[in-house]
Amino acid sequence: MTLREYILFWQETYDKHQSRPTTYAAHNYVFKNHILPGLGDIPLSELTSEMVGEFLEERKRFGNHRTGSSGLGEETMRHIHRLLQQCLDQAIRDGLLTENPAKAFRYRKSTTVKANIMTPLEMEDYLDAAEWLGYLPMFMLALTTGLRQGELIALKWSDLDIESRTLTIAEKRAVVRRELVEYGSQTRSIRLTPEVVDLLIMEHSKHPSSPLMFMHPATLKPYSPQMVRRMHNEIIKEAGIDHIRYVDLRHTCAILALKNGMDAKELAQMLGHYRPTITRQNYEPYLQHKAQKDEDMPKEATRDELQQAANILDNLLKF
Repeated sequence: MTLREYILFWQETYDKHQSRPTTYAAHNYVFKNHILPGLGDIPLSELTSEMVGEFLEERKRFGNHRTGSSGLGEETMRHIHRLLQQCLDQAIRDGLLTENPAKAFRYRKSTTVKANIMTPLEMEDYLDAAEWLGYLPMFMLALTTGLRQGELIALKWSDLDIESRTLTIAEKRAVVRRELVEYGSQTRSIRLTPEVVDLLIMEHSKHPSSPLMFMHPATLKPYSPQMVRRMHNEIIKEAGIDHIRYVDLRHTCAILALKNGMDAKELAQMLGHYRPTITRQNYEPYLQHKAQKDEDMPKEATRDELQQAANILDNLLKF
């Protein structure tokens, strides 16, 4: 049995039933574009740590498919290595290997998020551009709640309680091939501002018969992740802030919430982190108990800029 054959077996037998649809798709991308081309034809029983090491080094140096790029970053390498190790661990449990040849290697896990925190001017420019392009409800919601992209596109109108201004996030719902898929019942609730609720009502009035909160006007289906990235890219291009990624909306919301006095436990609940320790680890430099001098603050934005941005977000989040 080759590694390719075992990976296909592992995907269908284990990964497909244990992972979220979006996670399964991400794993499939890593297998297809990185692991299978490099290691797929090697017999599973003949795979050695030396082969794995050569493969990882080749990916690190030459694995980037983007034009003008060569190697892969540490985060991508961690994903590749972790997935390969996870698959081979199962091969040991299946009695096909006696040891895992990927375990000889380590990729240091990042202890803090890499965030481009939006300044007050960037927030204003971003929202102005979103409004001009007709995308304001979706991206105002993203900026003020820190919703993940997959959570944003999977929202239903019934998730919103207008009277209490509460949005229920179905954490086990995803968009797969432009259809909503439910694979669990876990939820969390987020309070919204009157302004955001009004924007969502306005958005729903465009397609009142659809259960979707955000619907692609041409297909009448949920937006795909690729479409959301395209819309975000249009916004940052119009606003002139090309360094801002979609995930930076989440980071900006989180950091400004901390700046406004929210504690790590509340923030973890809002962001959907499994444990508050994850939140504390990710945003440790911004926690209130860390008394730091201005020069010790993270470089993405100054203390004054953070305070101004926090004031803007505070106005948006007033109940």
